[in-house]
Amino acid sequence: MRDALGPLFVDEDFAVGEFEEMYADLGRPGVSPALLVMVTVLQFLHNLSDRDAAVAVADRISWKYALGLELEDTGFDASVLCEFRARLVAGDRADALLTLMLERLKAAGLVRAGGRQRTDSTHVLACVRRLNRIECLGEALRAALEEIARTSPGFVVALLAPGWDERYGRKVETGRLLRRKNASALKLAEQIGADGRSLMAAVDADPTAAWMNDLPQVRILRELWDQHYETTRTGALRYRDTGELPPSAGRIRSPHDPDARYSTKGRPGADTVAWTGSKAHLTESCDEDLPNLVTDVHTTPATEPDTCATTPVQDKLIGRDLKPGEHLTDSGYPSGANIGASLERGITLLAPVTVATGRGARNATFTPKDFPVDRHTGTARCPAGATSISMRPKKNGLVRVAFARADCVPCPIRARCTTCAPHLGRSLEIHPEPIHTARTRMQTEQDTPQWRKAYRARAGIEGTIPQAVRGPGLRRARYRGLAKTHLQNVLTGMALNIRRLGAHFDPNPKPDRRHPSHIHTLCAQHNIAATPA
Repeated sequence: MRDALGPLFVDEDFAVGEFEEMYADLGRPGVSPALLVMVTVLQFLHNLSDRDAAVAVADRISWKYALGLELEDTGFDASVLCEFRARLVAGDRADALLTLMLERLKAAGLVRAGGRQRTDSTHVLACVRRLNRIECLGEALRAALEEIARTSPGFVVALLAPGWDERYGRKVETGRLLRRKNASALKLAEQIGADGRSLMAAVDADPTAAWMNDLPQVRILRELWDQHYETTRTGALRYRDTGELPPSAGRIRSPHDPDARYSTKGRPGADTVAWTGSKAHLTESCDEDLPNLVTDVHTTPATEPDTCATTPVQDKLIGRDLKPGEHLTDSGYPSGANIGASLERGITLLAPVTVATGRGARNATFTPKDFPVDRHTGTARCPAGATSISMRPKKNGLVRVAFARADCVPCPIRARCTTCAPHLGRSLEIHPEPIHTARTRMQTEQDTPQWRKAYRARAGIEGTIPQAVRGPGLRRARYRGLAKTHLQNVLTGMALNIRRLGAHFDPNPKPDRRHPSHIHTLCAQHNIAATPA
């Protein structure tokens, strides 16, 4: 790759744009940022720690060749890598780093606008242990006490009471704290709640301790107590039931990573994946005459559906002058708003559109596709031949189509129609133009052989995610916080590009190292070809 493209980064790149304020003008010169970027990408490519990556710079000839270093170069201290990543996170420069790489690849003709690109997502586990409710509350109180004790130990001494050392002296585990006789989870939760309230009351009562409210762990403590406890009319603290908690999208799951969220995906049963962390969306080019390279990495909270990522991903691709002609995704990405936004951008969103959900999927009832709409007259016709009596826009952006009671009540096929009271006329909601027409067209096209042939290219992204998992370890966050996790995901995408560029320019590609099975060997010996697709 270095022989074909030369250095992908130069130091002058880090003096302009988003990187302009990355380094101060005064002081001792730092290590070359262009060198540190390549070292960090190679570090993620081989899934190395900071210390191992620094040793590799000093010891591995292959690294020295890729980095353009002399054989006598002794490298740098491992702490430099941590400081460099902190500079990237502080200015939210992760996306700019990928953009810089793609500009070099675009100039070399390896990526281009107007082609095909595909997107898919995977879960990322947060860099924290899994906690139940009581452990989360206890850990939040312990972390707040530790943070205050580091700067003002005398303030904490006045609050210490019998049992605090056992509960908050080391990490909180319910299995350890509930071993005592007559111990119950509810009593422990109430005791932790009372201890936390006494700490917050002491901070509020002391004017000289107001600065403690600005400590990160104290802010998290107050938010958790608001989520899990409530004060009754008598002034007592009540531990909320599970059904009274806020939605998972707003609930803190660990005081050590307030951005981590609990979510599930997949069908109920064996296919369901449950995790606490975030979600990574990878987008790559898939033109037949070019290598498949990662063009965008998007990180979202775990609870955010894939439909929320479609438009931001397209916006970032357009900002990099890599607008795709066709954007291939699975059925989780398209929505009415995304279809409309893609039309405005001139992007063909190639994705399966769900025809029926809920009751419609179970009972094979009619869908909006079965109701032809005449926009000129402002009417729709139902499968039984009746014409709607009104078509009005709603506040949520949809259009409500209503039919007369005289047509719906005696209708012989009303069991397959939308639900409502038996004595009322039926109604349905459709998207406004041109979204409704585009959605209907997509539903019709996805049943054709031509659409299935074009959609086969999306399957390649299913191999990209395992490649990012097996090597760089995409599904396990190294750091805490959504910003740092996003930086890790971007560096993982850049590492995939390095690997694929190396394979693309390799004049002597390595043979398949997999050990052939006996059947495979027999088929090869007897010249038995695979079944044509």
